Amino acid sequence: MSLRSYFHAFRQSPALANTSWLLVEKVITMILALIVSVLMARSLGPEGFGVVTYVIAVFTLISPLSALGLNAIVTKELVLDKQSSERIMSTVLFYRILGGVVTLFAVFIMLKLEVLTQLKGYEWAIILLAVVNVFTALHVIDFWFQAKVLSKYIALSRLIVVLFFTLVKCALVYLDLPIERFLQAIIVEYLFICIGFAIVYYHKNGRFSVFNIDYSYGFSLLKKSVWLILSGVASVIYLKIDQVMLAEMVSTTETGIYAVASRLSEVWYFFATILVTSYFPSLLKLKQNNGAGYQAKLQKLNDALFICALLIAIFMYFFGELLIVTLFGHQYAAAGIILVIHIWASIFVYMRALLSKWLIAENLFSFSLLTQGIGAIVNIVLNIYFIPLWGGIGAAAATVISYACAGYLSLFLLPATRPMAYIMTKSIFLPLRVFLNRVKFAS
Repeated sequence: MSLRSYFHAFRQSPALANTSWLLVEKVITMILALIVSVLMARSLGPEGFGVVTYVIAVFTLISPLSALGLNAIVTKELVLDKQSSERIMSTVLFYRILGGVVTLFAVFIMLKLEVLTQLKGYEWAIILLAVVNVFTALHVIDFWFQAKVLSKYIALSRLIVVLFFTLVKCALVYLDLPIERFLQAIIVEYLFICIGFAIVYYHKNGRFSVFNIDYSYGFSLLKKSVWLILSGVASVIYLKIDQVMLAEMVSTTETGIYAVASRLSEVWYFFATILVTSYFPSLLKLKQNNGAGYQAKLQKLNDALFICALLIAIFMYFFGELLIVTLFGHQYAAAGIILVIHIWASIFVYMRALLSKWLIAENLFSFSLLTQGIGAIVNIVLNIYFIPLWGGIGAAAATVISYACAGYLSLFLLPATRPMAYIMTKSIFLPLRVFLNRVKFAS
């Protein structure tokens, strides 16, 4: 598609424009997050940066409980019943606020039991984050805009807040202020994102009303979302438990060093999302009209994802340590070997991006929970054994293995998912396939 034809399609297609706004926002946000991470890591040092990472990781682990799995279904409800949007929004907001309040009480109990030993002196940060988490019920507004294919407004709102607080964090670095100020800025940023959502929502004539809360309808949504709640919990455990366990079993300093490596590894992940999002509509059309073409397209797309991830992994394998020292300084030199290991998880993350869409296309929603659950269990078990032996290096190895289990090996368990396992296997052996084809052609 030429640039001119793309912009013509952009003007003519609200869906394309909607997706483009979200992708642009994602790219800019990721770049800003990397810049802030570099500056904060240099300013705070491994121990201070580890504390910030640890606090945010703990918050990330508890946040899915307050969402109650409703995020994944509210857009569908709004699309299917456009006449009842105020009832749906009011009901979902009410139940999400309840979830946030329950999560806040759970945090108090967790602190009372002293489950997290590395929070000494920073309990206030987790409490404030849990309070702000109640306000994240307003994130339901994001899905209202998605249902109306108007995500550019919510993307702009979020981007303005992120840009402002990027400047705030840069100022904190310049003034060489302590950890507490950075944590306060992060907490206020979360709150301002919620406020921005509310302002945009009311500007577009969206409304909430206590008189429109439908308790029986809300309870029926909760029954639908039980598996999604479990899947959300499993996914954050699978993604963030390594940082919490590393802090608890070794130190926040080790967490800071590990966080630097994981940030440089994970910053590449959004490329997979962009690629898969772009091709997903055409995949769905092929599935309906051309079964053979659908399978061929899946293989080609998965091959492309594998090659992209492989090239990134090879590049970071040779230049990762140099990038660590150049960006973060010699105090993080130990993160180099962690990055060299952690980066290989990107191969399974990239292929997992296509797998997630394929599960939707094939109506295999429940398998998402199974794979996330397998990843969470494997990650926890391996971290228990690897972290005492090798610290951050062990956590990186556990991450790669758990991602491989969740995003590839687990697909062999059920007949319904084995077709995707075979596609991934062919992609993994792509270099051998190319070599054999060339030998065959030469002969």
